[in-house]
Amino acid sequence: MRRKIDVSDFMNYRYPTNLALSPDGKKAAFAVVTANGEDNCYDSCLWLYDTEKEVVRQLTAGQRERNFTWLDAETILFTGNREEEYREKGKNGEPWTCLYRLNVNGGEAQFFAALPHKVSKIKYQDGILYFLAHERYYEKEADYEVFDEIPFWNNGIGITNKVRDRLFRYRMDRKEERVLSPEYGQVEAFWVENGTVLFTCNTFTDKKMPTSALYEYVPETDETVLLLDQGSYSVTYACKRNGRVDFMGSNMKRFGYNENPDLFTLKDGAPKLLAHYDYSTRAAVTSDCRMPGGEPQKTVDGVIYVVSIVGTDTFLQSFDLDGTLRTVIGTTGNVEMFDMSGGKIYFIGMRNQGLLELYCLENGQEKKLSSFGDGILSERLVSPVEHIRYTYKGVELDGFVIRPADYDPEKKYPGVLTIHGGPKGTYGPLFDHEFQVYAAEGYFVFYTNPLGSDGRGNDFADIVAKQGSIDYEELMYFTDLVLERYPALDKDRLGVMGISYGGFMTNWIIGHTDRFKAAVPQCSIANWITKTNTTDIGYSFNTTQLGGDAWENYDRMWELSPLKYADRIKTPALIIHCDEDYRCYMAEGIQMFSALKYHGVPAKLFLIHGESHGVSRIGKPRKRVRRLNEILDWLDRYLKETGKM
Repeated sequence: MRRKIDVSDFMNYRYPTNLALSPDGKKAAFAVVTANGEDNCYDSCLWLYDTEKEVVRQLTAGQRERNFTWLDAETILFTGNREEEYREKGKNGEPWTCLYRLNVNGGEAQFFAALPHKVSKIKYQDGILYFLAHERYYEKEADYEVFDEIPFWNNGIGITNKVRDRLFRYRMDRKEERVLSPEYGQVEAFWVENGTVLFTCNTFTDKKMPTSALYEYVPETDETVLLLDQGSYSVTYACKRNGRVDFMGSNMKRFGYNENPDLFTLKDGAPKLLAHYDYSTRAAVTSDCRMPGGEPQKTVDGVIYVVSIVGTDTFLQSFDLDGTLRTVIGTTGNVEMFDMSGGKIYFIGMRNQGLLELYCLENGQEKKLSSFGDGILSERLVSPVEHIRYTYKGVELDGFVIRPADYDPEKKYPGVLTIHGGPKGTYGPLFDHEFQVYAAEGYFVFYTNPLGSDGRGNDFADIVAKQGSIDYEELMYFTDLVLERYPALDKDRLGVMGISYGGFMTNWIIGHTDRFKAAVPQCSIANWITKTNTTDIGYSFNTTQLGGDAWENYDRMWELSPLKYADRIKTPALIIHCDEDYRCYMAEGIQMFSALKYHGVPAKLFLIHGESHGVSRIGKPRKRVRRLNEILDWLDRYLKETGKM
C-alpha cells in the first residue's frame, strides 16, 4: 500500500545533473546528487549511460564527484578530494583542487594533477583544459572584512569584495596554466565547443553593472580578443558558426535583469539583430527537486539549441543560420539540460509529474533511459497537479491545484496559496516535494503565474513599479476561482506563503486583506529601500524594477514596501529568513517581524544560520527538514485548530 509523502522523503530522491556525451556520442556521463542526512550535505557520484549496451551504471563512489569533462571517447577527467595531502591543505584554508583521470570501461581513477585554486566548471578541448577559479586580490584577515566595491557579497557564495572568477587555460601535456580573462574581471560564463573558446567578463573595481564584455580566446596565437565592449549587452550565450560570432543577449533597457534575449550576429564588430526572441533561455520552472548544472545551450552543425521556458513548460528550441526558430522538444514538462550526437538528443528532464530522469529523443520519439525516481514514487501517494486556465481582465492565465492526498469531496479542508519568486519565476505541472508534503498533510495547495511571470514574453513579464497592484488582483481572483471550483476548500482556513518575490507578495497581501488566517513569508522583502542598499543585486536589480533609486524615487519605493502597511496586519505570520541570504538580506525579515510584534500581531521569526536565498531547494538536508516542520506547525496551529477536518 502506498504511503503519503513525508517531510524527509526528499533525502531518498536522486538528482541527475551535468550531462555530457563522449566525443563519439556513444556514452553519456552525468552526475547523480543525493542528500546525506547523517553528514548534513549532498553527495555526488558520476554515472554512465552506454548507448550500445543501453545500460545505466555508476562510475565513481567517492561522493564528491560532480564536475567533469571528456578527454576522449573513453576517458573522463573529474575534480575530487581523494588525496590526504590536499584535504589537509584544504582544512588549512588553501584552495587546492585535484584532478583525476578515469577510463569509463573499467579500472580505478588515477590522480593527474593538483591545481592551487578552488576550481568550478571545467572543459577540455584539443589538449587544453579550461576552468573557472576564484582569484583573491587581497589578503584575507580573520577578524576583519574591508569593503571597497559593490557588490561586496554574493548570494550562495559569500564575501566577494575583490574576489573574481577568472578563466584559466591549462596545457595538459606541460601541466602549465595561464589566466585568460582581464585583471579584476568577473567571468560570468564560458563556452568551449566546435574548436572555439568564448567567454563573457565583467571588469570593475568600484561598482559592478549587469552588462558584460564578450571575448574570444584563440589557442593558435594564445591571445584573448575583445569582441564586444562591456556596457552594451547582457550575453547569455555565444558561439561561432559559419565563420561568424553569434550571441544571445539583451541591452537591458526595458526592465534590466531577466529580460528575454534576442539573437544577434557580430558584423564588422557591431551587433546586428538576427532574430527577435521572446523567451527565457533557462530551465527555471519552479521545483525543489533539481540540482544546478549542465548545458542549457549548445551549437551543433551550425544550429544553436537553447533550453527555453514556453508558457508553463521548458522546451528545447533551435535557431538555423538565418535565425529561423524551431521547436525541437515541445512536450509538457521540463528539459533541464541536454547534449546531442548522431541525430539523437539526450536530456535530463521531468515528465509526467515524476522526478528527474535521463531521456533520449530519436526520430521524434522520447525514450526514458533511467529510473532513479521510479522506486520511491511507486511507493508514495503522489497527489496529481491539476492545470487550470482562466482569464482575468482579458488576459489568459495559468493556475494549478493539488488536492489533499486523502481527498474526500464530502469533507472540508484548509488550503495554502503559494507564490513563486522572481517576480519572473514560473509554475508548471512539475513534481514539487514541498507541495506534495502539504497535500499529504491534508491541505489544498494552489498557485498561479500572474503578470510578471516567465514564459509569456517581455510584455507579460514587465511589471516595473506595479508590484502589489495587478499581480495582487490576479492572485486574489485566482483564490476566489479555486474556492468556487473546489467546494471542499474551506474559505475560512486559508494560508498564504512565498519565497523572495513570493515573500514580498505574502507580506503585501496580509497588509491589504485579512482573508488569510496564517502567513509564511520566506527570504522576503519588507522594505525596498533597505533591500536596494544591502543586497548583492539590489542597487542594479531593484532600481530597474521599481523605476528608480531611493533618491529619485523614494516615495514610490516606500509606497510599494509591505512594511508601510504593517500597522494594518492581523494575520499571524511565521517569518523565515537566512543569515547568509545576500539576495534578500535578513534585515528584511527582521524589520517585518519587529513591526508585527510592535503592533501586537502573533509572529515568529525563524532565522536559519549558514544558509542562503536558496535554502528551500539546496539548503543543507537537515535544515530543509526543520524548515518544513516549522511551516507545518504554523499552518496546523492556525488552519487546523480553527475548524474540523
